[in-house]
Amino acid sequence: MSPISHSLILFFVFVFFSPITVAVADQSNANNLKQESDANNEEQEFVRLDLIHRHHPEVVKRLDDEIKVDSVEDRIRDIRYHDQNRLRSISAKLNWTKVVENAEEKEKEVSGSNLPPQSQTPIGLKTYPGADFGSGEFFVQLKVGTPPQTFTLIADTGSDLLWTKCRFRRCRGDCSNLSPMHKMRNKMRGRFRYALYANQSSSFSPIPCSSRQCIDDFPDLGGQPDCPTPNTPCSYTYSYTGGERASGIFANETVTVRLTNGKEKQLKDILFGCTEEVELTNFMKGADGLIGLGSSIYSFVYKAAENNIGGGFSYCLADHNRNTTAISYFVFGTPSPKTFSATTSSPIGPPATTKLFTGGQYSCYYGVQLIGISVDDQMLKIPRHVWNIKSGCGTILDTGTSLTLLTAPAHDAVIEAMAPKIAKFGRMEKQRNFELCFNDTEWNFGMSPKLGFHFEGGAVFEPPDRSYVVSAATQCSCVAISSLPFPSINILGNIIQQTYFWQFDLLKESVTFAPSDCA
Repeated sequence: MSPISHSLILFFVFVFFSPITVAVADQSNANNLKQESDANNEEQEFVRLDLIHRHHPEVVKRLDDEIKVDSVEDRIRDIRYHDQNRLRSISAKLNWTKVVENAEEKEKEVSGSNLPPQSQTPIGLKTYPGADFGSGEFFVQLKVGTPPQTFTLIADTGSDLLWTKCRFRRCRGDCSNLSPMHKMRNKMRGRFRYALYANQSSSFSPIPCSSRQCIDDFPDLGGQPDCPTPNTPCSYTYSYTGGERASGIFANETVTVRLTNGKEKQLKDILFGCTEEVELTNFMKGADGLIGLGSSIYSFVYKAAENNIGGGFSYCLADHNRNTTAISYFVFGTPSPKTFSATTSSPIGPPATTKLFTGGQYSCYYGVQLIGISVDDQMLKIPRHVWNIKSGCGTILDTGTSLTLLTAPAHDAVIEAMAPKIAKFGRMEKQRNFELCFNDTEWNFGMSPKLGFHFEGGAVFEPPDRSYVVSAATQCSCVAISSLPFPSINILGNIIQQTYFWQFDLLKESVTFAPSDCA
């Protein structure tokens, strides 16, 4: 899930694990999508694609037990390590590199060392959260090609390209005298344990480098200017700020998704990255590729909308801290109010709605207008400019970040308000840059001060305390909210979003959320 910059530095994740400059659909496209999604809305079937967490047995098998986090301290350290990578990615997209540098210096001071290396039937993806390995990423399984092959992909709401490891034969006729570049590509492709064989997929169609798409649109996706012949495939180098790099060619491909009515639907001409070379770190362990779920017109979210799936998506993240085999889900489409609960997981409480912001200063992230925070129903005195995107702040919902990160004035106000309320448990030294930690021997979930996040329009998000209090060491729990230097974006990460249903309507530009068991 769960960490992207262009000009050779891009990222994602949920993925959810980081990202591309966003362009939202123009008004005419939005109107067309709305007309399609309104028709027969009441008859929609909602299919969910599973989101699997990195410690789930299905993922562990793919990791060959290479990554293990046995202690609470290791887990928290790795979460922070991943979030630092994610922060670098977000920084690159939102142009506040200095914030990341300051945050990393603060992290070193704390740790004493560097961190370790719509008839439309919407489609649902189950998601598997990656907190147990500290990755913060979520994995989905998706069928690509004709006949379809199943791939395990990192789901990333902070990037836009769908790609898998892939084998594409460029040479024709006598391939005995390959160039050094071809030999290197063949060597890299030979390392892939599992890949899409492009020549065996009848729906695989390379996009030529002479096409308008390649020349005008794909530079935002890492597209390369090389075009030796008009029919040479359009190539890309898609780089992530965590150090990962994926290189290959752009193509149109068919993706097959399963619907709740038991049928399958083919989405044709989906923009697809056939990745022939990869330079990866632990970020990509266990994955065959990545599905970009950002808000740009290139992402799978928008392409699914174009295929009559509906102009939006939803997800619900189960509490994987209590159950490592918990399965979350990601749904394409926007159900009507009448079918909202019947087609998902029956929200426990009434839904609330606030405005969604995409594009512009938010890049490919999903922005919301936070206007304040309360502790035990008392609004805190936080300067209004802390929530203003024009001041270099603002707020995003990001499944690729595990923890919640608040710019210093907001973070300090929250800690100051919560500290007296947990003093009775016995305050302890801060752990891993968590300012507020306490002895939890006499404490249980439900005994913490209540946090409320207040959005424009009156919507209030009140997560359960198990979504913002984590075990950081033996007999020690901490408020899992970290500080960022001012000014910087505020990030509501995937842990605090757990046990809530989140629906993003790209047509109405709104976010609806409600408590849910994510069943």
